Amino acid sequence: MNGLLRRIAIPALLMTCVGIEWSRGGDALPTWIANLSIKTGYGSDKILRLLIAVELCGAFFAFLSSGMSRRIAWLTGAGFAFSGLAELSAIVNAPGDTAVPASMWIAPLVGLAIGTGTLAIMARPTTVPVPRSRISALKVIGAVVIGMIAFGIAGRLELSPRTNSRFGSNGAETVVLNPDEWVGMTMAEAGIARHVPQLTPLTMEGTKWVVFYSPTCGRCHEVFRTYFSGPQAGSVIAVMVPHGPGVKVLPSDQPADVACEGCERLSLPDTKQWIITPPTIVKVENGKVTCVTSTDYDRCRTPADVKP
Repeated sequence: MNGLLRRIAIPALLMTCVGIEWSRGGDALPTWIANLSIKTGYGSDKILRLLIAVELCGAFFAFLSSGMSRRIAWLTGAGFAFSGLAELSAIVNAPGDTAVPASMWIAPLVGLAIGTGTLAIMARPTTVPVPRSRISALKVIGAVVIGMIAFGIAGRLELSPRTNSRFGSNGAETVVLNPDEWVGMTMAEAGIARHVPQLTPLTMEGTKWVVFYSPTCGRCHEVFRTYFSGPQAGSVIAVMVPHGPGVKVLPSDQPADVACEGCERLSLPDTKQWIITPPTIVKVENGKVTCVTSTDYDRCRTPADVKP
């Protein structure tokens, strides 16, 4: 791989990784890195930001320096190959005997292919002499500045948290929602807007109550009758929690849906199995979650909030 191509291809590859990690948040972390973040106690958010900062540094250095681009190309190839192998190992050794969906194999196989391909190209003999790089004070200062910029960008990015998900015996993805952890976050930061994108624009202004419910849940109907009776004028967002694919629903004497006049009605995707306690009330004020409860509903919705 010649120097010019290397200075374009490697930064492009690393910036693509940054873009994917920014858009997907914690879910972009390979399983083996996520498991490592749990064992070390650093958390997936810090590990993801560190990974983004390192990738940004590598992209900047490879683009600006021909000599550095060669070293970074070797490191990038080795990193992709190792990560691909580690992820495949994590998938193979995952607990349980559930069949792993084919989609989970794609990312590690692609990463392994990119890594081994990069290493193979870099290992080819070249007739062009490798330039010797000299360390100077200016280069050291430049490296420090680039590092500060990269870590500053990584620290300021809004990254959605990693979804606590697994695959059930029927092959459907099971997602665990923990609304108690959402306090102080926006819907996007909490990660729920990834599944229900409308929640972000609907909660940005004023006070809104997002209620997760199931139509077959008797307590859900009772909570809506008690706390959300009368016209709501769009201040209440009722989010239905579907039973998930392949789940047999027993006959119920409850109404087909909860009574909520003037509510915005949304639903979680019915292609996944959702783990959340209905009814759960989430109070959002000017975009930020300020209160969450699935038991003491007076904390988030007092009688004074109920429209006459």
